[in-house]
Amino acid sequence: MTWAVAAAMLTGHAWAQDGSSTRQLDTVEVGARADGALGQEDFGYVGQRSLTATKINTPVSETPRAISIVTREQMEDRASISIADALQYTPSIQANYFGEDNKQDWFVIRGFDQANNGLYRDGTRVYSYGFYSWQIDPFGLERVEILRGAPSALYGQNPPGGAVNTVSKRPRSYSSGYVGLEYGSYDRKQLSVDVTGPVGDGHAYRLVALRRDSETRVDDVDAERTLIAPSFTAALGDNTDLTLLASYQKDDSDPYLQFLPTSGVIRPNPNGEIGDDVAIGNPDYEKFEREQSSIGYQLEHRFSDSTKFQQYTRYQHMKMDLRQMYSLGYLPTSDSQVLRGLSDEEGEADGFNVDNRLIHKWSFNDIDHTLLVGLDYQSLSINGKTYGDPVMGYYESALGGYVPATLNPYNPSYRGAGSLTPVTNCDPVTGLCDPLTEAERQERDIDFYQAGAYLQDQMKFNDRFVFLFGVRYDHAKQEYKNKTLSARQSTRNEEWTTSTGLAYLFDHGVTAYANYSRYFLPVRIEIAREGTNEAKPESGDNVELGLKYQPRGFDGYFNMALFQATKENMATGAAQTLQQIGEVENKGVELEAVANITPSLSVIANATFMDPEIKENANKAQEGNRPEQVARTLASAWAKYSFLGGPMKGLAVGTGVRYVGETYGDNDNTREHRVPSFTLWDATVSYQWQDWKFQVAAKNLADKEYIATCSSAYYCWYGDRRNVIASVSYAW
Repeated sequence: MTWAVAAAMLTGHAWAQDGSSTRQLDTVEVGARADGALGQEDFGYVGQRSLTATKINTPVSETPRAISIVTREQMEDRASISIADALQYTPSIQANYFGEDNKQDWFVIRGFDQANNGLYRDGTRVYSYGFYSWQIDPFGLERVEILRGAPSALYGQNPPGGAVNTVSKRPRSYSSGYVGLEYGSYDRKQLSVDVTGPVGDGHAYRLVALRRDSETRVDDVDAERTLIAPSFTAALGDNTDLTLLASYQKDDSDPYLQFLPTSGVIRPNPNGEIGDDVAIGNPDYEKFEREQSSIGYQLEHRFSDSTKFQQYTRYQHMKMDLRQMYSLGYLPTSDSQVLRGLSDEEGEADGFNVDNRLIHKWSFNDIDHTLLVGLDYQSLSINGKTYGDPVMGYYESALGGYVPATLNPYNPSYRGAGSLTPVTNCDPVTGLCDPLTEAERQERDIDFYQAGAYLQDQMKFNDRFVFLFGVRYDHAKQEYKNKTLSARQSTRNEEWTTSTGLAYLFDHGVTAYANYSRYFLPVRIEIAREGTNEAKPESGDNVELGLKYQPRGFDGYFNMALFQATKENMATGAAQTLQQIGEVENKGVELEAVANITPSLSVIANATFMDPEIKENANKAQEGNRPEQVARTLASAWAKYSFLGGPMKGLAVGTGVRYVGETYGDNDNTREHRVPSFTLWDATVSYQWQDWKFQVAAKNLADKEYIATCSSAYYCWYGDRRNVIASVSYAW
């Protein structure tokens, strides 16, 4: 059975071609508990229901929050290679703002940085910290949901921009399978497998796996990945379902992201421009090895038609070893020799999440209530060692000692990896440095805990009004212990957060809504002073007014949202030097259209116009400026047309453009650090023949060279060049 037939079986909006006319197919139920909120019933580009915004199965059109859904078909058509890549055509998201990275997904939502925070898998947090960042491969996902605005009333600590929830592929009650081969730019090679089917009465399995080997845009920087993700669903009686979800992912790569000096990238340099394929470090010395595994389950027990209990649990483990060199700027006596530092980390991390939910429905005085009561706990424990960002050096026999390792990025020449070593205490007169040994790496333990209780009531009355109210209490704690230096730090935060929303459902599919929500996010432990309650969490609120339009009988929707979000208690400083003087306010409007206009034509279009502003800052001269790396304008549009009959039957073509407005590489908004806007062109073409599919997808088809962003008036990152991926797959 082809994927097209499988999709038709899973939706009430599927279509079939009958001669020269089209007809709507009857709904076909697949699986006893199919409800459309996990992506298995998505058809084309449109997702109708979501769990992310409310933790209960709610139509997007009745949710008084801005939410978008990236379906499996969207990711396949654009050959998405990362979560950030999959978000490129979503409103208010500035994805890959450091360029593509093989260590972590980078995205800004509504002008707020979401690094290490705001990423979830199957409704529970993917807890990350620094280089200990879990990266989820999109091949293992059914869909990606994006909730915009402060989500703390349901999830606890989180940035104000929103939450990105990835939904895993789950077992299906019918047999199907997929095998795909890919070959693409930079000698990319990938084999992927996805098989599922029933096992006995009421049970089912699924196995997702891939193996990828690729070079990259940067010379001599390679990337390898292995993924295995089995899952199993069991019906434990008539009222209890259990789904087990596991995954193992191994990355054996070089660090892809290059920290380049601004001079020679965004600012002029007498030697010209640094090429976007230059490795600022030494690929023979650098490495990025990561093994991440997880196992968990989702349990649901139905006490009655109106009351059920759910428990979502996941344990995850990571082992990571990183060595990456970066620019420390040019030597004072040279405009071509760059001094380089080292980021290094070796260690392990363990994360645990459990979310208990009791859902009860009842009616009173013609008001339908859906009450959600929850208790959750999440933790992350890290044990690692690092040199602490030293200078890189090598042995100079002529001087009889170690000297800083410099590089000419305009004409790079790399020394042997065996001659490189981190150094310290460089003498300004002789230039000689002391080498660091393995015994001098600092060993650290970092622990995070959060326990929360939440309550939410969703009320609907007169089939017109939907009122949503949520409140949550959290206890969050961070502990840091440097075993080498016998240093300790800790912070403890207790916080109440709320969310309130009201929607009015007009005739003809129009919904008007308003929402107010608050958030909190503890400051990073490195800059929190020793003791408890010394560092206030970053906090703020989000106000949103919106319109949603989903025409009756039309498979699509149109959304508009006006928003204003603030971040207060912004934290700056180094360890033990905490400063919390800062406030950022971002306000704007976002427009979104997603539709399967006809059985042949699917479209996505969105635009975001923002006014991000630094309201308060320790540096008063920066007040009124725009935060660095944040674009005011984002826009994208994508369309795909499939030929369903005639001599071109089976052919599909798609194309899209992405626009990111200019940004600044510093909070001073200096002209010399202004990063130009850029527009990128993507395209795809595929041909379906029986159970075979042949596809070629291209990103940045025009091979535009552009700067993704710059930061701190010090670093710049290039965006990815043309990336073409050809694939052949067989599905049954």
